[in-house]
Amino acid sequence: MNLKTFGMLFALSTCSAQAATIPAALQGQWEFGYVSPIEYYDPSSGKYAEGSGTSEIIRIKADGSYERSGIIVVSTYSCTSKLLTTSKGKVTIKGNILTFTPTTVYNKGYTCSPSRSYETRELRTSVFTWKISGDTLALGDPKGEARDSLYNRPRVLGGSAADQRVRRVTGVLTAPQGHSLQGAAVIACRVDRGCADEASVRFVTLSGTGNVQSFTLDNLDATPYELLAWEDTNGNGEPDAGDWVDAASAKGQTGVTLTPPMTNVTLSLELWR
Repeated sequence: MNLKTFGMLFALSTCSAQAATIPAALQGQWEFGYVSPIEYYDPSSGKYAEGSGTSEIIRIKADGSYERSGIIVVSTYSCTSKLLTTSKGKVTIKGNILTFTPTTVYNKGYTCSPSRSYETRELRTSVFTWKISGDTLALGDPKGEARDSLYNRPRVLGGSAADQRVRRVTGVLTAPQGHSLQGAAVIACRVDRGCADEASVRFVTLSGTGNVQSFTLDNLDATPYELLAWEDTNGNGEPDAGDWVDAASAKGQTGVTLTPPMTNVTLSLELWR
């Protein structure tokens, strides 16, 4: 097993219990809304006014941390109001309920004129229902009193339809007959950054008990990845003899290398001696 794999596996083991609660399909960046950059002409006042709109970006990491940033622009006649919002904290999931608990918040805005500005730093928990359908994340009101807000993956300017869809890798992980794959992790590391760069690593922890299980890794970049697998058999949080790893790592070789999107990838676990 190469050294960069050691670094990733150790980092992975320290947060595996919590990371397993954040589905791989939810990890990464989501974008909502649009703010028009184009002014419009108001015939009642004979003046040009700014456009309006609402936009938000949410980034969710495998360790449960998140960042949210947004902008709201409202233009009515000659009055334009703006609000910029930012927050960081932890996200938790319980069934179909997703909760954002901020640790830092900074909001700044103004009403009609920048001279009438204000700031807030109130820590306020946000609770939503959540559902992913294809490439869309729907965040809803648990009370059902408002319509769902629909978030999508980042679009690539000038890219083709293929470039703009979620870059996903799907496949099957196998183990010898009678060996459960419960708790095994499939890990994707960018070749140019290595497994030590946690921000770019994507992984999913398997929960089934069979020796053949499918896996899906979402929100990958259009660049080569090394695909690995690891099962911490003795639970000591360190990759060592007695653990199960993908066949390439067991032989000290580079794992499967591929460029997303990719389907029908096959990995197999072997006992690391």
